[in-house]
Amino acid sequence: MNIIAFACEMELTVEAFIQKARRFFYSVMLMGYACPKCKGSLTMAAEGKCKCKACSYELDPTIEFQRCPECGGKLILLIRKYHCQHCATEIQSRFLFDGLVFNPEYFK
Repeated sequence: MNIIAFACEMELTVEAFIQKARRFFYSVMLMGYACPKCKGSLTMAAEGKCKCKACSYELDPTIEFQRCPECGGKLILLIRKYHCQHCATEIQSRFLFDGLVFNPEYFK
């Protein structure tokens, strides 16, 4: 096998592993959380968005389920980072694997 073919095969293998790791990460992170509307199970639909399997309700799990560790305040998304609404502390999302999230409302 030549080196170029080997490198291409390795790239495909690594990408497949990353996809499996991402699915596993999201399944673990959403474990124990339910849809706030119908209590159905959740699945990740995109970076920063999950969807209820039962009613199709979409939500940002960081805003819905995560709170500020400093004051317990609810989070908001400003451009690409989450902040506490109460004390303005910058918060890292537990619900992002390796992607970035943008707030479309911020850019309107």
